[in-house]
Amino acid sequence: MLLDYKNLRNKYLKYFDNDEHYCDFVLADVVFGFSEVFDFLKNRNVSSVLEIGSGTGILLNELKENFPDIQFSGIDPNISGFHNLKTIISKLNEDGYNIKVESTGVEKYSSDKKFDLIFSINVFEHVEDQIQYLLKTHELLNKNGLNVILCPNYDFPYEPHFVIPIIINKKITKFIFNSKIENFEKKENEHGLWDGLSFLGRKKIEKILKNHNYTYFLDDTIKARMLNRLNSDRAFKKRQGIAGTLAKILRFLMIDKLIFNILRVPFPYMKLIIKK
Repeated sequence: MLLDYKNLRNKYLKYFDNDEHYCDFVLADVVFGFSEVFDFLKNRNVSSVLEIGSGTGILLNELKENFPDIQFSGIDPNISGFHNLKTIISKLNEDGYNIKVESTGVEKYSSDKKFDLIFSINVFEHVEDQIQYLLKTHELLNKNGLNVILCPNYDFPYEPHFVIPIIINKKITKFIFNSKIENFEKKENEHGLWDGLSFLGRKKIEKILKNHNYTYFLDDTIKARMLNRLNSDRAFKKRQGIAGTLAKILRFLMIDKLIFNILRVPFPYMKLIIKK
């Protein structure tokens, strides 16, 4: 199931003070996130859900409205490097949406409650201690519960927030692209975004999971959906700049299958599902 983008925009634009750029940026990820967790909610016996990195609370609100019998909780640390997301949640709640997002990171989150589903959309790369994140979220799951993580795969040398190649490591990349990084953070009012990124790739994440004997699998069908998103999501395509255009050309020429399936070049995005 897909959310109707036009209806969403009409519904939420005013809460962004009619800032169309910021609204489109957020809603593009809301539509994407909703589509990626929908089947887990529809086809499984899920009664409790935790979203990590709820941000504006809009995705959480849309899920609540579409699945009224499920209990949804959200947390977000509201760390430096992001817009003032609390302001938007406050405005929504003033209009009666009743969105409850606890202001904390997962590492400090305390709850006696366990969850059937925990998910995060483009959050994992912003977590300082990713090993602790994996351990803590696993503790918060009910038996047979699922933890769904969608995030960039830094085994592919590309940083999608800044749309730049990764040269050897994070430190060297910043040295080379320092001006571009600073200009982007200033333009988007995202000061501290670069410093808060953790460049953990699929191989290292799998190693951590195997060391803790976690049951997991990676949904490789995300490749096709991300490439399709370049055609269907204008805000997402615009964000990816020349990298998005190149990806579209490669797919049009059917070279993408050669690169990612036959030559097994790491795909720059991943969907990880961990089962307790």
